[in-house]
Amino acid sequence: MSTKIHERPNRATPSEAASFIEEFDRIEQDREEKLRVLDADFKVKKRAIQKIANDDQRTILEDAKKQGVNKGVIRALTDAQKIRRKAEALIERAEGKIDGLEDDDHDYAVDIRTALGSNFASFGLGAAAVEREEADDDEADDTTAAVVNAVRAGASKEEWDAAGGAGPH
Repeated sequence: MSTKIHERPNRATPSEAASFIEEFDRIEQDREEKLRVLDADFKVKKRAIQKIANDDQRTILEDAKKQGVNKGVIRALTDAQKIRRKAEALIERAEGKIDGLEDDDHDYAVDIRTALGSNFASFGLGAAAVEREEADDDEADDTTAAVVNAVRAGASKEEWDAAGGAGPH
């Protein structure tokens, strides 16, 4: 059974239409191959960067260990800094979304944010985080205590107090 294409003015013949499809598909295949090669190159470069950074960090940890600094303390503090940077980037992105609103919606969003409070402590997870922060030092887990003690030991009383530290120094 053969399907007949109805010819009409300004319509390509089936073989002409097929040539468009073949060329379009060739370009698509070319794109897929270039992206595959690019992805493979990216993975190789990413692994090289990771290896260099890991080797450099291993050296730092070895040097710190020689000076009596526990690698767990270093990792805990750098993980906290990494999370803080990500959070700041997300906050900046959220602020950008608010700034991009029309005037009335922008003002309304700012009013709502003000009503919620700047730290969102009224939300469940926010309240839990605030409660944990305000808990007695003896209730804190060992890792948190080690981090707090390490930071406290490396900061002057003024620096500790300015950073919101609590308790004796």
